[in-house]
Amino acid sequence: MQKDNFFWVGGKNTIHEISKWKRRTIKQVLSTKKINTSENLQETLVDQKKINKIFNDPNFVHQGLAALIEKTKFLKDKDIKNIPDHSNIVLLDNVNDIRNIGSIIRNCAAFEISHLIIEKKINIDSHYLFKSASGATEHIQFIKVSNLNTAIQELKRNGFFVFSAALDAKQTMKEISFGSKNCIVLGSEGEGVRNLISKNSDEHFKIEHSSNIDSLNVSNTSAIIFNHLYQNTCK
Repeated sequence: MQKDNFFWVGGKNTIHEISKWKRRTIKQVLSTKKINTSENLQETLVDQKKINKIFNDPNFVHQGLAALIEKTKFLKDKDIKNIPDHSNIVLLDNVNDIRNIGSIIRNCAAFEISHLIIEKKINIDSHYLFKSASGATEHIQFIKVSNLNTAIQELKRNGFFVFSAALDAKQTMKEISFGSKNCIVLGSEGEGVRNLISKNSDEHFKIEHSSNIDSLNVSNTSAIIFNHLYQNTCK
């Protein structure tokens, strides 16, 4: 594999999950102390300064552990047809904050979301995202597309119902009925789901909450929605 096909991640949970699930190659592991795990990681002992230099951010909490790992392998919109029945997936529209995406990925894994559709411009191979996801990147499949509306049409052709979260929706989350294949669309906090994507969705829903605030953080919103979806389709 070429050198540029790898990137650094940090943090114990992140590296533990990557090692445990073996979905990608781990090329090198650096640690400030001996690792006591069952995954037989072959670490190189280094001082704290070496790992600090890799991430070049004094606020990044790497816990004295860094791994050079293989970049994520993406599916394409043509692969949507292979997603089986009784699947729940998520599409992110203009959600760009890496840490938020990492938290959403963690929520996906917690509530059995099988696939996450993102735009081509999003680079998820970031140590910030992987730390925020805390290993959940290894539990879902990623689909990277150049046009989200084209992806939505492909989803519909393959039996998916597409539901967009919207602050101005008439029905609440609890009032919608899910199908056997569901796609939840989440938009950015500032703009929400864009007009054409909203128009191409089958239904829209809102989360009921106190009038003390206008809206929730998109990662918090995702946890509420995914839990409701899980309770109604996976149990």
